Amino acid sequence: MNNDPARVGHPLDPIFLPRSVAVIGASADPKKRGYQILRALGESGFGGEVYPVNPRGGNIDGRTVFPSVDAIPGAPDLALVCTPASTVPEVVLACGAKGIRGVVVLAVGFRESGAEGEALEARVLEAARAHGVRVVGPNTSGILNLPLGLNLIGARGVRPGELSLLVQSGNMALALMNEVTARSHEGIAICAGVGNELDLGFHEYLDFLAHHDGTRAIICYVEGFRDARAFLQVAARVSRSKPVLVIKGARSESGKAAARSHTGAVAGEYDRLRAGFQQADVVEVLRTDELLHLAETLAWQPAVRNSAGIAILSDGGGQGTLAVDALSDLGVPIATLSHDTRGRLRDLLGDAAAVANPVDLAGASDADPEVFGAALEIIARDRGVGGVLLVGLFGGYGIRFAEELTAAEERAAERMAEAMRAEVKPLVVHSMYASHKGAPLERLGAHRVPVVESLDVACRCIGEAWRRGKVLARPGWMPGGDPETVA
Repeated sequence: MNNDPARVGHPLDPIFLPRSVAVIGASADPKKRGYQILRALGESGFGGEVYPVNPRGGNIDGRTVFPSVDAIPGAPDLALVCTPASTVPEVVLACGAKGIRGVVVLAVGFRESGAEGEALEARVLEAARAHGVRVVGPNTSGILNLPLGLNLIGARGVRPGELSLLVQSGNMALALMNEVTARSHEGIAICAGVGNELDLGFHEYLDFLAHHDGTRAIICYVEGFRDARAFLQVAARVSRSKPVLVIKGARSESGKAAARSHTGAVAGEYDRLRAGFQQADVVEVLRTDELLHLAETLAWQPAVRNSAGIAILSDGGGQGTLAVDALSDLGVPIATLSHDTRGRLRDLLGDAAAVANPVDLAGASDADPEVFGAALEIIARDRGVGGVLLVGLFGGYGIRFAEELTAAEERAAERMAEAMRAEVKPLVVHSMYASHKGAPLERLGAHRVPVVESLDVACRCIGEAWRRGKVLARPGWMPGGDPETVA
């Protein structure tokens, strides 16, 4: 079940690491989810058995269709239920009787639809508990384990990787997956559409991801928790080894009403929940454009050690100044460079350069962008520097000035990534040419260095690397206690 004999089993392994999947409500109609999921399992390379189920029987794309759950040979680990809401209690009961241990319920029309839907949910839960079946959803977008080829969402063209998502919105999941694929060298490991949390809650998914070796960072889109205290208790433990990032919907009264209308989520008092996030060392994100870059920074860049300050390396004074302001607003200290570091930079860059902090190359890079690498090596070795933010137009010299400068930028990219890796310090790169995805920036991305087009977002990223260093340097909140801030 685990696909890894050295790994201790987890109760959710049948759901996220199944050897076999039944698709109940399978269809030959390409417009229906029951067909799209069968196609997705094939395209994603799922190596386990797949059992389509439809009362009509027959054959879909070479797969035998079974007329009922009972007709499946043996007991699959997991079932995806694509049938209407009114049929779900009977289907879940049949899955339990067959010995299926997990079901994913896509249907809408439950608690989010009012009292009648709430009563239907209760019947589903009763059916699940009769046989010990665990339920994802209902009203879920589905689940993914892309490295395993388990694609029960129908996502196409998404790159496998090591970021995992827990979401209460299919559109948010899709937006994140599209952004990862288009703008990052990262990819998706696990994605769970939490839906209405009828049975499985955010905290249980989070606990699974804590034990999942293929996950380096966890992004949560939350509208309302069924059990906020349990989530914070698990998050406090998980966040010590894997960054947990949360973007919270339904913070306003209008947002709460919107959440109830499409997920049935009950949003609690936001101010108290926010205090709980801080206590559990959860990284709260307010802007969707920050999510991906913060996640990849915290997943791959080391935390700043000993609360050392941040150095800024710029090829233009204005953006360096704005970066100082942004970091100061975030409460992140600016490093004071040593006399020796400033002397070495002066020897390298000449009298026109600013060699305090921010360091301004003052045109030294125009003819030879490789000077970025040499300057960064000097800065990285300074013991007072905890991390570096590079700002400006790196990656655009071959575009803006002369194509032959691209090769020098590539060499500088390799040199910068190696210098920071050798010193075990984080590097974040802001580039006005990030959207061009040229070879120098692709080199940085291949080394898992975040490349960010927004200066403000880049500052937040290096700031969170500094903040994570402070988090890991102090004792964490003990999960056995209750966070006082959340009811």
